[in-house]
Amino acid sequence: KIERAGSRGSRSSSGVFATRPRFQHNNVESDGQCEDGKEEENVMMIGRIVTSRKIFLKKSSSSLVSAAVALTALPVLPQEAVSKCADIESCREIGERKVEQDMIDNPTIRLESGARYKVLQPGIDGGDNNNNIVQPDSNIDMIFSISTLSGGYMYSRGFGFEKIDIGDNKLQSDAGLDSLRVQLGKRDVPLGIEDALIGMKKGERRRVELPPRVGFETSQWKPEPTTKRGKARIVGYRQLIEGNGSTRPPFPAATIWDIEVLRIRK
Repeated sequence: KIERAGSRGSRSSSGVFATRPRFQHNNVESDGQCEDGKEEENVMMIGRIVTSRKIFLKKSSSSLVSAAVALTALPVLPQEAVSKCADIESCREIGERKVEQDMIDNPTIRLESGARYKVLQPGIDGGDNNNNIVQPDSNIDMIFSISTLSGGYMYSRGFGFEKIDIGDNKLQSDAGLDSLRVQLGKRDVPLGIEDALIGMKKGERRRVELPPRVGFETSQWKPEPTTKRGKARIVGYRQLIEGNGSTRPPFPAATIWDIEVLRIRK
């Protein structure tokens, strides 16, 4: 309910009466600032709602990021292994068939000297060119690794198992940095290894089982090891095959050689 109170009005310099409306609400009269107050309250309430929503969204986003990080950090559970065979017997049969097929595809070759070898890596095919095949009088560069028949490492050259001095007391793997020059027929390597080298191609690798009768004794124990560990291993092997009186009789222990031809010089 609005009442105009002309007596309270005042004339401005322009002669227009400026009147202030009066409002009555719940029997309480107030001046015209009531609506403005409500509007301010509404604006403040909307501001609080918007602020609360921003805080909620920020917390929710942080929670989602934390959850994602936690999921990422979880360890990967192992997958259940799927067997290719139903039981032990079928697994054994599969393994035996694979061995038989490998013997057909890549058989073990027995040489007249008694040494045996198996090709581990084929060489570069040079056609009918004999310069690409090791001959009985060839001069070659090769790398080798020697171990016992049970798999115990002895020493090597050029296979990356040993360290060499490259200057300033710095040691580096000898892979690609060291090799052995061999003139076949000169016994730079044991007789059984010479026999296994004949017919090899550049880049070919073979594994040779070398019996003692065509082993180190046929080459005056060359090639000699260059490391302290290798020297100790060859001393132990020599004692094993030569024996030590009646308390330790000689034992014909074979050695295993992995050999690879790097270059064929003639």
